[in-house]
Amino acid sequence: MLQQVNLEMLAVCGTDGSLRPLRFRFEDEDHQTRLGKVLEILSCTEIRYVNTEAYNFVCRVRIGEREQLLDVRYSIRTHKWCLQRRCW
Repeated sequence: MLQQVNLEMLAVCGTDGSLRPLRFRFEDEDHQTRLGKVLEILSCTEIRYVNTEAYNFVCRVRIGEREQLLDVRYSIRTHKWCLQRRCW
């Protein structure tokens, strides 16, 4: 299971206000900078809880030579991107 990891994200904002993550960078457990590319967005859901407003993207990504499914979340209030968890 992947812990929550903060990301530096390159994303596109559409004219309708929609977000589309493209590429990201993060620091792994070994303090190495890792680069990832979003290959496909499988789903996007809006999350609205008390004090939490966010968009959750389930994405197929490539990190190095490896492809995997990841939950990527954008927090509307804090304007931060993070990896939430690894999808199985």
